Amino acid sequence: MAESFDKLTPDTKYLTINAHINRSLDHSVLTNLYLPMIGEKALGLYNLLWSMSLSDHNQLILHKHYEIQSMLNCKIGQLVAIRKQLEGVKLINTLVSNAKPDILIYSLNLPLSAEQFLRTDILSIILLGKVGETTYKQIVDRLVSPLPDLGETTNVSASLLDSFAVPQNLIKNIPGAVNDAKSTIAHSSATISESSFEPDSRQFNFKLLLNMLENSYVDLNSVKAARDLILSENLLYGIDEIQMSKLVQKATNLSTNELNQNQLKAIITDSFTHHQAENVEKSTPAVKSNSSATKFDTPVAQLISISKKVAPVMFLEQIKKQKHGIVTSGEQRTLRELVSLRALPNEVINILIYYLLVDENRSTLNKNLMSTIADDWSQHDIFDAESAINAIKNRTIDKQKKADERAAKYKQRRVNVKETLPDWAKDDQTPSTSKPTSQLTEAQRKQLKAQLDKLKKPGSR
Repeated sequence: MAESFDKLTPDTKYLTINAHINRSLDHSVLTNLYLPMIGEKALGLYNLLWSMSLSDHNQLILHKHYEIQSMLNCKIGQLVAIRKQLEGVKLINTLVSNAKPDILIYSLNLPLSAEQFLRTDILSIILLGKVGETTYKQIVDRLVSPLPDLGETTNVSASLLDSFAVPQNLIKNIPGAVNDAKSTIAHSSATISESSFEPDSRQFNFKLLLNMLENSYVDLNSVKAARDLILSENLLYGIDEIQMSKLVQKATNLSTNELNQNQLKAIITDSFTHHQAENVEKSTPAVKSNSSATKFDTPVAQLISISKKVAPVMFLEQIKKQKHGIVTSGEQRTLRELVSLRALPNEVINILIYYLLVDENRSTLNKNLMSTIADDWSQHDIFDAESAINAIKNRTIDKQKKADERAAKYKQRRVNVKETLPDWAKDDQTPSTSKPTSQLTEAQRKQLKAQLDKLKKPGSR
């Protein structure tokens, strides 16, 4: 069924539904927080679908995708990638009816509030990687206005029941109309919360971490509040529960006993910089420069095995170490963003790192190229290391075919140029009987000689 989502045609039908048609969009949040992450095309698609949903008013009106194409001026193949950006940040959900699988349903969601967005570590990390620290702080200053310090205050506001008289029997026995309204809201609500972005925890036992910290001075509620951050750092750096418990204690404020999330990030980054993954150094595949995409210094099976065990940053660090290089902050941001998107598993990301740095012999990870390949692999369901190896082989074959085609076209152009030279410019020319050269003036003879000399020079065009 997922395949049909990725194979659109201009005539593919869709409809929109929106549980929030009576709510206004916060364009400040969309422009400042979502736009840097998803880009203009994706935000344009969201605004267009939102506008359509308001007009359709949940009446299940059918549209065709050529309408979106003409409005956004984009190719049908681009729409899937753009739509996935919106799905990733939970601005839309794409559904398909079991009764009519040929019709897509676009369910519109409200964006998170600025406070919800900035409290969600994964989204904040991706945004930070997109815009950099300076711009990130400027965005926060624009959207968040802290209250001034008023000193000690006492709340003297009236309570709800002080202002309104509500019969006690109605509080105990909620009227049917109220319960009906609550049921309607529950069925129609499509609100997205910060927990929707919580990372997959199958590789990290968060309960075990809490058990380890139970008898420590660390406030467990502050650790629970940092759950998505901890899981993301585990995926990115491969930090296990024991290591994480030690890092959490280092990042805990001794005055309040609460975990400082920013300090935890800084400690993890510093730990990576100064203590670089000695436990995986012996098992990381050796680098062989200028190798082809189908040849490895060690067996492919070993490369696949290692890619399944090592976290991306640690895998990258060992590759760079063998190339006598270092992992740059930009490369860390690129990997952090890719890991956080959950578009590809770590083993596939590791194969992509190996391909770019070893097979392509690049000195650093190119963010744009890496994103392009990652998006292509995600669309073609490359979800394990074995499939990634095959994709690289096919990519290399395609590149060679294109190179051969370009060479053949270039050769053909050279032949055509030679064949269309005028008779007087050919080495084996015979005197023309129709217009003898004796009729040329002295100036024309000099010009002709200069042109011939230029054509006969090696490498001339």
